[in-house]
Amino acid sequence: MKKILPILLLTCTLIYSQQFNADMNSIPYTGEYALVNDIQTLNFDFEKSKVSFLFVEDDTNGTIGGLDFDIHFNPADPENSKFKGTAKVKTLDTDNFLRDGHLMWKKFFNEDDYPLIKYNSTQVVDFEDNTFKVIGDLTIKGITKETVITFIYNKDSLNGETTINTSDFGINIHNEKEKNKLIVDFYFPVKKF
Repeated sequence: MKKILPILLLTCTLIYSQQFNADMNSIPYTGEYALVNDIQTLNFDFEKSKVSFLFVEDDTNGTIGGLDFDIHFNPADPENSKFKGTAKVKTLDTDNFLRDGHLMWKKFFNEDDYPLIKYNSTQVVDFEDNTFKVIGDLTIKGITKETVITFIYNKDSLNGETTINTSDFGINIHNEKEKNKLIVDFYFPVKKF
């Protein structure tokens, strides 16, 4: 009896282990229960990053600086990506000193009360072919609107574009809403190690 008991326990343990493994293998892995996300995000060179814009009606190009971004992005893991950042209104540059000064007035960007433009993503969607839609909240002049930025990843950089209407944010350069269209471009180079 003493020799049979250990053999019986060992046999039961092996049968239970095989059944447990068979049950676990029948469950499709979705990644939702992973304890550690080991996919590394890309590192961007924010000193060389650039945000530029085109005010369509007047064919006016410009840039904005004072960028402070926190981007966690990997094209292989877009659902865990996050885009958050700010830009300083006072750095708006349209290559016209007088126009840039006017844009700081209360009637337009009101830089004294709202010194930062903010963006905070809520979702990143993979559209294949290295194209990603970043959905988030854009805040200008204290007004927040959902804004979608389309990014294309090309291994050396992440390039994005969105179109907004400045009148949606209380900035009416022209009285007619359709004449306040602004195309914004983003350039985030990937750091090389």
